[in-house]
Amino acid sequence: MNNPAFIVDGFTELKIIQEICPGRPVKRTDLNGKDVTIIAIAKKVSSLIRLLGNRYYPIILLVDKEKREISFEDMAQQLRQALVNEGITDQDIRIGVADRMIENWIVADWEELTGSLENVPEDTDGIHGAGIIKNIKGSYNKTTDGVQLFRSARQVFMYQRSASFRYFINNIDGIPCGYLAFDRA
Repeated sequence: MNNPAFIVDGFTELKIIQEICPGRPVKRTDLNGKDVTIIAIAKKVSSLIRLLGNRYYPIILLVDKEKREISFEDMAQQLRQALVNEGITDQDIRIGVADRMIENWIVADWEELTGSLENVPEDTDGIHGAGIIKNIKGSYNKTTDGVQLFRSARQVFMYQRSASFRYFINNIDGIPCGYLAFDRA
């Protein structure tokens, strides 16, 4: 039986996970930004995993790629290897990397965000999602607006238009979270 726990970058991701998968433990690394090394993230995550004390399965890690010059898949693989190097070898770790930031997943449902199908970005991964949202909405607060916008964004469109969201969702398939119950065809 699944009993997942989440480890995320910061407060926005924590609030989003609490909304979409309520009742699950969520820990923050409070390490984000392009200058934070993958090794530093792995050290913090491994410490948080140990604090969870083998009571949760799987451990779901969600981080932002930021401006790193690697693909989100490569970052996930490097994080996994860094966790192994930290001695985390007996856990089911599921890793998601938002390419570039979690706001990019919101932008992937352009129609919900803008009310229009005009000027839809061809690819929403890798762009500056928070800046786009701020330009569209006039202002943007990550921890209040970001959570509400994420909650209103439709999973099916994010899944279709964001490779990093699709990778994350496919990685966590099967965990008990109502948010995952959508048609992926």
